[in-house]
This record gives sequence, structure tokens and C-alpha cells, in this order.
Amino acid sequence: MRKIAAFILTLLTATSSYAVTTDELKELIDRNALGLVSERALVEKSKLSAKATLRSFFPTLSLSAGVTEFYPNQTFTSKSWEQQYTLGLSLTATPVDLRKKVQLKIDRYFVKVGEDNLNVVRLSLYYEGISALFKLKALKEKIELRKKILRNSQEILSVAEKKYKEGLVLITDVLKAESEVESARSSLSEALMEYIQTFNSLNELVDYALPEGETPEVELKKDYSVPEKEELLKKAFTLRPEVKKAEKEVKVAKLSVELQKKTLSPTVNLSASYSRSGTSFFPRENSYDLSLSLNFPVFDSGVTSLRSMAAEKDLVVKEVELKKVKNSVKTEVLNALESLKASREILKSSEAFLKFSRRSYERALNEYKLGVSDIVALLQAHENLKKAEESYIDALLKLNLSWLQLQKATGELLGGRK
Repeated sequence: MRKIAAFILTLLTATSSYAVTTDELKELIDRNALGLVSERALVEKSKLSAKATLRSFFPTLSLSAGVTEFYPNQTFTSKSWEQQYTLGLSLTATPVDLRKKVQLKIDRYFVKVGEDNLNVVRLSLYYEGISALFKLKALKEKIELRKKILRNSQEILSVAEKKYKEGLVLITDVLKAESEVESARSSLSEALMEYIQTFNSLNELVDYALPEGETPEVELKKDYSVPEKEELLKKAFTLRPEVKKAEKEVKVAKLSVELQKKTLSPTVNLSASYSRSGTSFFPRENSYDLSLSLNFPVFDSGVTSLRSMAAEKDLVVKEVELKKVKNSVKTEVLNALESLKASREILKSSEAFLKFSRRSYERALNEYKLGVSDIVALLQAHENLKKAEESYIDALLKLNLSWLQLQKATGELLGGRK
């Protein structure tokens, strides 16, 4: 176990020249995150569908050719064969179709909906990745802390061994001190293991684009200002891609109602054709055809009316979903804001407790060295110091994660990326 811990420590310190910042991590996520790859493909699919609808307004060109063999002359004793050849060219178009026009608007909105959904996924991945980066930073500080705790435990053991040799304490003091050293080593190994596991999870997020030994280049700040609630909600309703997506889905639903109502709208069809026919291989007889038709359906037994009413119900559903999304975003912002406020207070209390625990440990160690206190009191003070140190790091991490959660809740974490 000691060899493994030493190896991991060497690995971390030997490659510490490599570091990843939050902006670099965002770029890695944009390039490598598999979740974004699939969402981009869906956006491209929507764009192609919109192009296909636009192209449906363009004319369709058709070519035709045929040959027919028949018996034009036949007697009782003989028959003569002859062939009839045809070549044709036709052009058809529907220059006026109100349904296609609405469908084109719907397809273009679906492209925007896909882009908003892409940002929804991106926002979630940014939050997951930067959270892992903060956790790595906190774990790195815990590793340093537990190395210091190990040194403190070894110092306690050294003092106990010296006092035992001098006959001032019993062997139980040495045994308790040795147990404390082994416990400190075990805690250090656990922190190292958790660091590697967290790094692996982060690396999976970016499709293993990070080299081994990469360390986080982020700062765990000790305080953040608390913004005004109204300002945060305004930002969230403006920036959150979930809100934008829901708003566009409402517009799509409105267009779907309009699309159903356009079923009985008129259409104009245009067709032109040219053909040649005859008995020779290249026919000589020309034929032209040009037509323009206006179709105006006036009654379909109420089918259009019923489908329009059904589409209006979908619109009601989408409007309710938009309201639910806004309420969900509002709740997320308010909860993140309260979490930030609470985290600030928790950090202040943890910092005060840490200062007290350090003074208590230093006093207990000095008293043990002077022989006016026993090892039980010293080990208890040492345990309290360990808890205070780790509680402070946890509180510091919680404060920064609360701020990150607020950045996600308002949509500011995207930072203008598209």
C-alpha cells in the first residue's frame, strides 16, 4: 500500500506542469464530448429537412422513352412488323402552396429548437466538467492536508517513543501513536484513489482527451458576492436554453395550427411537356402540352376543422410546458441563491473552528511533550484538527459548487458559446 501511494504521489508531482483551466475544459467538451456529437447530428438533420422543404417549391424534371412493336398489316398468309418510338420531357411545379410555405417555417423553427437543445446538453456538460475540476482541486488540497496529518502523526509517534525510552510513558502510548500513523496513511491512500477516480470520470466526459497526470488550474475562492434575486431571474429567463427551446416549441405549435387550417387553401399547379413520336428510331412528330390549374378545395366533411382543433390542444400543452420550464428555472435559481448564502456562512464557521482546533492541537502537543497531559488528549485534539481541516476544505468546495450551480441556473455558464 505504501509503495502504491508513493507511486501515485510521484505521478502527481512529476506531471504537475500540465494543468487544465475551465476555459480549456469547455473547449475540450465542445470538441470531444460524445453527447454533443449526437446533438449536432440532429441539428444537421433538421437543417437538411428544411432545405428539402424549400426545394419542393422548385420544378420537377422528368424524362421518358418508350418503344412499341405491333403488326400494322396482316393477311391470311403473312404479317409485317413495325415499331412505334416515343421520347418525352416534362416539367411540373407547384408555385403556390400555402401549406408548404407554413411547413417551411416549421422546419426552420425546428432547426432553432435543435440548436437550443444542443445548448441544453452543453450547459449540463459544462457544469458536470467544471464541478469535477473543482472537486479535483479540493482533493488535491486534501491530499496535501493528509500528508501533513501523516507528518503530525509521525511526530506524535516520535515523541511517544522518546518518552517511552525515557520511562515517562507506557508502551500503550507508542502503540496508540503507531495506530494513528497507520490510520493517516490509509486516509492518504483513500484521497489519492478518489482523486484518480474523479480524474477518470472527467476524462471520460471529454472522450479521454486529457493526458495522464493533468491537474486542475482553478481557484477555490473564499467568498462570492450575492447578486440580487430579480437580476438573476431576468438573466435566467433570457439566457437559459431550456426557456428558449420551450418558447420556440410554442411557436411551432402555433404554426402547426396554421398548417392544419391551410388544408383547404388553394394551390396552383403548372406543368409543361414536350414529346416526339413516330416509327423511326428518332421520332419526327412533335407534341407540346402546357397546363396551368387552380385547385381550391371547399369542403372535406369537417376533417380540417377537427384537425385544427386537435392542433390547438397541442398548443395549449406547449404553453403549459413553457410555464413549467420557467417555474423550474426560477426554482433552480432561488435554490442556488439560498445555497450560496448558506455556503458562505458555513465556510465562515468552518474557518473559525479550524483556527480553534489548530491552537488546541498545538497546546495539547506541547503539554504532552512537557508531560502535563496524556496521549489520549493529544490524539483527540489531533482528530479534531483533522475533522476541522477537512470540514474547511469541504465547505470551501461547497461554496464554489454553489456559485457554479448559480452560474448554471442563470445560463451564464455558457459564456456566449453557441
